[in-house]
Amino acid sequence: MGPKLLASTARHLNLGLKWPNDIYAYGTTKLGGSIFNTSVDSSSAVVNLGVGINLSNSKPTLCLNDVIAHYNAKHSTALPLLSYEKTFALIFNKLEELYERVQRQGVEELQQEYYRHWLHQDAEISMVDVGGESLQGTVVGIDDYGFLLVKKQPSGETVSVHPDGNSFDMMQGLIIPKYS
Repeated sequence: MGPKLLASTARHLNLGLKWPNDIYAYGTTKLGGSIFNTSVDSSSAVVNLGVGINLSNSKPTLCLNDVIAHYNAKHSTALPLLSYEKTFALIFNKLEELYERVQRQGVEELQQEYYRHWLHQDAEISMVDVGGESLQGTVVGIDDYGFLLVKKQPSGETVSVHPDGNSFDMMQGLIIPKYS
């Protein structure tokens, strides 16, 4: 299974991205996530990336190989289950492809690919501001820095929501500030 087939298969397997960095199956079950640490100066950027995914541990939740097996049973297909070695190879090959594409074409196409897989477009949410006031809004995208863009209702004002200062409960459609 090459990188292009992997991206196509992800849509068919009902895998998606929860902002900012979680990987979900069926929009409800977390399979894994990623973490990025970036350092930029005038001439270079260093990105440290960590990726974790539940590949083959069915208990206590769900794993990627369970999702593949369910897909095979439902669609009478024979997608192979993934080994650790194959999964690492697919991830690193895809990262290399994405890096090269961004170098050639910029970040816009990568952002559109992210949007094709993310779970939040046009989601109606409730927000609680720092003062405890409840606000309604609609998720409209991601800003230039990777933060969630929410259009507040009824004002129409668009605000950026930062993951470090907020908790996003996708199941409840709720964004609340984290308090120490």
